[in-house]
Amino acid sequence: MGMRGREGEAAGASLEEVQEVHAILLRTYDVDKTEMYDDPPLDSLVRTILSQNTNDRNRDKAFARLKEQWGLWDEVADAPYEAVAEAIRSSNHAPTKAGRIQAILRQLREEQGGRATLDFLREMSTEDASAYLLSMEGVGKKTAACVLMFSLDRPVMPVDTHIHRVAQRLAWIGPKVGKDAAHDLLAEIVPPEMRAKLHINFWEHGRVVCRPIPKCAMCTIYRYCRYDAKTAPEPTEEEARERLQEVKDVQLAF
Repeated sequence: MGMRGREGEAAGASLEEVQEVHAILLRTYDVDKTEMYDDPPLDSLVRTILSQNTNDRNRDKAFARLKEQWGLWDEVADAPYEAVAEAIRSSNHAPTKAGRIQAILRQLREEQGGRATLDFLREMSTEDASAYLLSMEGVGKKTAACVLMFSLDRPVMPVDTHIHRVAQRLAWIGPKVGKDAAHDLLAEIVPPEMRAKLHINFWEHGRVVCRPIPKCAMCTIYRYCRYDAKTAPEPTEEEARERLQEVKDVQLAF
């Protein structure tokens, strides 16, 4: 995999390193996820299910179609399955997602006295809310953590493909650690007050720079990276930020 740990050390990170990486990424990125923090818990759950195996644009298009076509989640629960699948077609794997979403909505309505809602999670501890979400068909650790972080402001750190890749290349987790196990391991080394912002900045870093074939010349945290297959010599933080800005400027021009 092109991975190695620190010389003589197991995977992991000191608090000092976590703080330094966090500070550098705060200087590097300015990612606005405000709209997701405004989601009610059930909106957040549906949005996160739609995000599986697709990009944000397709997820948001599918979510908007559901809202425009039915408005209320109870109406989505009662809608024809084929119509729901068609509405979310842009999100990929629409038939599977439509079935999961409708099953969850019907389960919630039955458990919550006739209305599909997850507002009751606000009164639960983080551990109990997580356990409840994970009990639902098709809800894994990443999906549950996204609801907890974005909608309930809980100190968790969801791990998707981008976060997982960045954490492995930093050797914060080992090369054989899967995404589910990474949730628990990162929680041990990342302080609660840093988790939400570090999640967002790891996500942006993995999406833009630390890609499967990384763009190391734009990496502001290069000196902390333990990935063997680097694609460029180490830049200074300023050089990396300037190159990132040049890419953003080109994108904005189009």
